[in-house]
Amino acid sequence: MKTLEESIDALMMRYQENVPVRYTEYVEEWNSPIYGTVIDENTVEWTPSRQPEALNFDDLESALEVSFHESIKTLFGRWYAGDLALDYQGHTISLLQTQSLEDGERLLENITGHILMKRRLKQPETVFIGLGSEDDGLLVTLDNQSGAVGLEWVGKEQHEVLSDSLADWLDNCQPQIDAGKNSW
Repeated sequence: MKTLEESIDALMMRYQENVPVRYTEYVEEWNSPIYGTVIDENTVEWTPSRQPEALNFDDLESALEVSFHESIKTLFGRWYAGDLALDYQGHTISLLQTQSLEDGERLLENITGHILMKRRLKQPETVFIGLGSEDDGLLVTLDNQSGAVGLEWVGKEQHEVLSDSLADWLDNCQPQIDAGKNSW
């Protein structure tokens, strides 16, 4: 059985092999290690880069008085990369990634808002890891208690479990070659 780290690394390798030229939003202030050729003021080619130190969730966990599921920390603390356009069982999704330390801090702020919304709505706490490609109101989330990957609409509870573990889910995701093919 593969570890989560092995599943993440294998997906990143499949992505590079199948999508040889990758583009992402260019944010000049970030000085991201993934940036390659700048295409224009908003677009840059990218190549994944291992994070020298994993994104640190300690302060956020302390502030929210929560322990995040280890798979969330591993996913967002392993690579700097552009978001990954993936196919999962015929459905297209965008798996969120961080481009730099500054982008990781922005992600932590967004996770804070999501957790506070879940608490206000008295719903089980999840962390978003991706978006449905056809509707950004459809989130791919990870249940913070169980680690299950599922779908939920913004402001709603997970309505469908896709996999009991992030590693198994990532192993079943494929790089999306034709972005307009399908939707959730």
